[in-house]
Amino acid sequence: IRPKSTEKLPVVMTASPYHLGINDKANDLALHDMNVELEEKTSHEIHVEQKLPQKLSAKAKELPIVDKAPYRFTHGWTYSLNDYFLTRGFASIYVAGVGTRSSDGFQTSGDYQQIYSMTAVIDWLNGRARAYTSRKKTHEIKASWANGKVAMTGKSYLGTMAYGAATTG
Repeated sequence: IRPKSTEKLPVVMTASPYHLGINDKANDLALHDMNVELEEKTSHEIHVEQKLPQKLSAKAKELPIVDKAPYRFTHGWTYSLNDYFLTRGFASIYVAGVGTRSSDGFQTSGDYQQIYSMTAVIDWLNGRARAYTSRKKTHEIKASWANGKVAMTGKSYLGTMAYGAATTG
């Protein structure tokens, strides 16, 4: 997603394997055999002693009952970091990586293959790598709209991808 502009734009890149699913064929080849008899385990009973308070305190009886919670953990006016930068002239891209959708490879978890697939996109945005619209490589696509400045964003696993890419230089 990018603003309507004739200028080359800086990019906010979010690396996430969650948006496009997996490469089903490669994934299925890497799984262990699921067509085996299941082992039956004996069950155990769990006993829990339940202790309830005998009486409510006088203060507890005075607390009001409300229909709607008066507090929230989020603000109604918040929006994503990518949207924030998008409105300020940055392009926003989401990158899925190796092993997702129809890409080659197998979906792994934070290893060098994942990191290199993210840095390959950064290289493409900088004009250091080529990208194509199909595996036959008949039509090259250029990031002619990007100025080569890329910032990565993400938390949890998405942050791991950003840190991993940053360690490569």
